[in-house]
Amino acid sequence: MKIFVTVGTTTFDSLIEFLDNHLDVNDEILFQVANGKYLPSNFNYIRFTNDIDTMYREYDYIITHAGAGTIYKLLDLKKRFIVVPNLDRVDGHQTDLAQFLVDGFYALSCAEFKEIKPSLEKLPSLDFNMYQKESFFKGKDICKLIKIST
Repeated sequence: MKIFVTVGTTTFDSLIEFLDNHLDVNDEILFQVANGKYLPSNFNYIRFTNDIDTMYREYDYIITHAGAGTIYKLLDLKKRFIVVPNLDRVDGHQTDLAQFLVDGFYALSCAEFKEIKPSLEKLPSLDFNMYQKESFFKGKDICKLIKIST
């Protein structure tokens, strides 16, 4: 399996450390660790990349935090992924996004790290719903309001 693990621009050391010590060393795995303090010792890693889309395309499966930018890009690319909400974050938006993915059957979500390996094993056999973007229809109205108020 080719697996890309990404935490976006925030740190999620507990996830990186757990996966570094629990994923199969025979799989091709790359970690994107941002400015995290924990650096994988069993797999390759990068801190950031200017071409994240290429990373997403090159790997079969993605394990990610539940950051909005990452989630919507993966949905747009129709990738199979597992989302792991970063519960160390102050707000609860990652949990909310993870629940949205589960409710729509767009991806798997793991609230606990021990759920990740079993989820990875069943990920290839699942037939997820494809997310359909809703077009933003208020752009012209906003532009009119801006012109009126200036």
